[in-house]
Amino acid sequence: MNNERMNNEQRARHCSLAHYSLFIFLAILVALFVSLALAYSVAIPLFEAPDELQHFATLNYIARYQWLPPLGQPGEHLWDQEALQAPLYYLLGAAATGWVDTSDFGGQAVLQPKPNIGDATLPGKKNAFLHGPAQAFPYHGTTLAVHLARWLSVLLGAGTVALTFVAAAHAFAPPREPGEVVSPLPPLTPRALWLATLSAAWLAFIPQFIFIHASANNDTAMTFTATLTLAALLWLARNGVTLRRAAWLGAAIGMMILSKLTGTALAVAALGLLLILARRAPPVAEAALAALAVGGWWYVRNQWVYGDPLALGAFLKFVGGNTGLKAVSPSLLIGQLRLLRFSTWGLFGHISLLMQPTTIYSVYDALAAVGVAGAAVGLVAALAPALRRSGAVQGARQFVAEHAALAICAVWLAAVLAIAARWFFAAGIQGRLIFPGLPALGILIVYGLDVWLTRLGGARLPERAYPALTLGVGVPMLGMAIAVVPLYLAPAYSPPPLVARVPAGVAPVAITFADEIALRGYTIADDGDVLRLTFYWDSLRAPSADYTVAIRLVRGDGSFWLDYVNYPGMGTTLPTTWKPGELRRDEYVFDLNRFDPAPELLRLIVGYFDPRTRAMTPVSGWSDVREAGWATLTEWGMENGK
Repeated sequence: MNNERMNNEQRARHCSLAHYSLFIFLAILVALFVSLALAYSVAIPLFEAPDELQHFATLNYIARYQWLPPLGQPGEHLWDQEALQAPLYYLLGAAATGWVDTSDFGGQAVLQPKPNIGDATLPGKKNAFLHGPAQAFPYHGTTLAVHLARWLSVLLGAGTVALTFVAAAHAFAPPREPGEVVSPLPPLTPRALWLATLSAAWLAFIPQFIFIHASANNDTAMTFTATLTLAALLWLARNGVTLRRAAWLGAAIGMMILSKLTGTALAVAALGLLLILARRAPPVAEAALAALAVGGWWYVRNQWVYGDPLALGAFLKFVGGNTGLKAVSPSLLIGQLRLLRFSTWGLFGHISLLMQPTTIYSVYDALAAVGVAGAAVGLVAALAPALRRSGAVQGARQFVAEHAALAICAVWLAAVLAIAARWFFAAGIQGRLIFPGLPALGILIVYGLDVWLTRLGGARLPERAYPALTLGVGVPMLGMAIAVVPLYLAPAYSPPPLVARVPAGVAPVAITFADEIALRGYTIADDGDVLRLTFYWDSLRAPSADYTVAIRLVRGDGSFWLDYVNYPGMGTTLPTTWKPGELRRDEYVFDLNRFDPAPELLRLIVGYFDPRTRAMTPVSGWSDVREAGWATLTEWGMENGK
């Protein structure tokens, strides 16, 4: 009796310490993710994330009019197809931003003339919109409202990371002991604690996951509610199914329904998994009723407005998709899979900014492939003896009973991938559409790494191997996630830098435009496959208008080989924000492979266009002005005329 009491006391002390360590690890992970997401949100200018303008316009309409926005024709309203999306994120966003005056919204959502977007291989700046000083900190007006919506996404992302930790804790926890107290978190061994930490860290430090959760985007609500549902299923697999617990799962499913159309499809998967766990119908019916109590009104509203409870037909018609299986050429399939790969790990802006070098993606690919392969090896190794010992049906049941958490994760991931594949045939695909499956994938990857580690280390594997595995994978991923801001995001959107003087090696000139802006020097260089043009602009006084700079390379017959007109900095700065005496280094880069060969010399001319007069500004201080408003700087020829 004394020995039993001592064992119980030791077990209780171990569980207490395990839970304390669990909360410490979880707090560190969440704090790291929130810090990264906030840094990303500051580095991303307004509306420079996928569909952020439309998502914000939707929640802003709800905040102003306390109702869902109407569906118009494509391009009629800023919210476009988002009017058809499930409303959970928009309702939360409207509640968070409704107190902010967004009367300046239209002035903060102005497209620049030459947006360099949609093709991540194009060099140069990546902003689609103009960004002025009104968007600087301290935030106010629309800028504040957008950042509040982004902070909502950050909170949802933090919740997803925390729930992934909880789900992984149930997946890696030792088998349930008789009489174990039912709690949200199971007792964990040191091994399980480290593996749960790595599962959540793998997700939290994926650059694209951070990027999407640093923007206003309804995928953040979809990913959170899907992860909540997954964690609830894993909790039920460990603690058993009752009607009350099934109702709570149904509430999570209902929130998933209200998050996105994907949530409806995943609801079917969740109810199917619940049926397998419960092996009887009443809990499934209870969960379905609870789900409809939370989200069923959305189906009723869609049926009333669109004659379709899912509004799927209206959505596909709006975006030009279809409900059938369209023929897909091999080149299109490869291109879409390539887009899916990049946009899962890190493709920023409006599908316009890659991490360089692209071998970085191969590292993420390799880690996922090794983990998934290990998971397959481990699960087959567990399934085979069960089938040999008990036959196909009974062996499969025994396997599922012993590995329920991993089986649920595999089914959940398969469901998400199947939905994404179906959506690809309907309207295309991006990585954020598979985010609801990433927590399950992370758990399976970490399980696979554990399989390989155990096979390499054998029965005498030291406990320190698990901290080494977690830190060996997590720290490099954290470092890469941190590096995204200074290496990619900041340079892609930063305006021309101020410099103290024109450096040596620059062709000196003294050309004045509109008596307000002077060109002090320039360079033109063929840098491999990239043409670089650099100008040094000196603001003689505060410019009176937002002039656009015009750059041309002219053939001998007068036709234009290059004709580029945009605001300075490839659209990243407005002249009216310049102060007298400031000298800027303004670089323009172009991909030479996208131009025709130019075997002859090309004449470089430059000028400024005045939007008030709709004419080029006067040029002074320069003798070679062959066309009014254009200063001829030099003649330039491409190397080998390529």
